[in-house]
Amino acid sequence: MLSASIAGCLGSDDSSKKDPSPIEMVVYYETTSGTIVEEIRNGQQLSEDGVELAFDFARTTSENGQMQNFYVVPGDGTSQLQVNADETAEIRYTYMTHGLFTVYLGAIDDQGNDNNISITVRIEKQIIWSDDNTDTPREMNIDATPDCDCGLPEFIQIESTVVNRDDIVLGGQDTVSWHLNDPAEEEQGTHTEIIGDSQDASWNYDQYNLMQGIWILSVTIDQGTDNIDVSHDVTIKYLAEESEANPLPVGEE
Repeated sequence: MLSASIAGCLGSDDSSKKDPSPIEMVVYYETTSGTIVEEIRNGQQLSEDGVELAFDFARTTSENGQMQNFYVVPGDGTSQLQVNADETAEIRYTYMTHGLFTVYLGAIDDQGNDNNISITVRIEKQIIWSDDNTDTPREMNIDATPDCDCGLPEFIQIESTVVNRDDIVLGGQDTVSWHLNDPAEEEQGTHTEIIGDSQDASWNYDQYNLMQGIWILSVTIDQGTDNIDVSHDVTIKYLAEESEANPLPVGEE
């Protein structure tokens, strides 16, 4: 049923369409984008907050009958979400993976008529990653593969800081390097700093021309004996190609 109705929707600009749906799709949504935030510390995931979007179908009507069901196809491989129109006119969905998703918003009346519209939703992902008091920092995995039939992310944004711990016994300074390798294990970005006791250094870097798969961000101590704290703030970014928001007009709440 969905594939046939989607085909009809995508052909809505064709003036020769013989059987327009009697259902008028009016759907309100406050936003069409957001960022998943995941926190990982010392190799353990502490939290992961998805992006919840809400779709309000309350103004959707049919000329031929009463509304029976509303549905959303999120576009991330999740099955169609459907609610009974007599119980609620709102559908909420939380995205836990990144991508530029094509979302179908649809309605069915009690005569079996079906209509839907499509929008694009942009979901990015931020990973706050840290490894504390170590002389052999862990590698950070960055999965640049979107969870949709869509293009790759535009770039990976890296903001990283290394702190040289003050070792009273050993003292001195460390020479530290950052490395970003692509899924083919080719180095695409690198940076080196000399960091004194109780000092820190940062590397801010944007990686474009992505390939899908796991990118590896690593930090190495090239010279020195002090332990370090490593903090990465990495965001997987997409082109801003999402549909415009369609919030409920003021005064109609």
